[in-house]
Amino acid sequence: MKINNIFFSDKTGNLFEKCVFCEGNILKYENGYVIEKAFKYNEKTKSFKMIFEYALCSECIKKLSSEMSKESTEKIQNYLSSFRSNLNVVFDNEAVIEERLKTCMVKNKNVQTSEEYQIAGFFLKDKMLVSDMFPYAVGDEAIEEIQNLISEKTRDFSNKFKDLILPPDVREKFPKDRVVIF
Repeated sequence: MKINNIFFSDKTGNLFEKCVFCEGNILKYENGYVIEKAFKYNEKTKSFKMIFEYALCSECIKKLSSEMSKESTEKIQNYLSSFRSNLNVVFDNEAVIEERLKTCMVKNKNVQTSEEYQIAGFFLKDKMLVSDMFPYAVGDEAIEEIQNLISEKTRDFSNKFKDLILPPDVREKFPKDRVVIF
């Protein structure tokens, strides 16, 4: 399935081309990559503003995942797996994909009613792959619950990752206790 425009880079308006970590060309990468974007509601403009976005190749995901504590990884996987049934798995229906990107996979609520939300998708070259997990959206209530599952070891690692993916002006505004999960 072609990549939904919401997963294009806000900075360039085009497809992501590089992994944020290794800087390899993800459009040539054979093992796929994840794009994650986070949005926060702006009270002044009455609209959502993208606060961070990145693409991360599968190899780097494996490397970075090994930095997370086993305890955090297991808690998050168990938490999310219990909600996978909320995802409508229709592989060739763009309307369903749009709905998945608007509905929190955990709370089954419209993410537009949240103060913040994140979306993620899995891609191979210039195609979006749809599965029982991807693409998905997670609203602020679920984000907060996931934050409570994170160990101190994982928090330390996540702070280093935030320095890598967040622009300096955003990093200053990003809550210090907020963990970025890929």
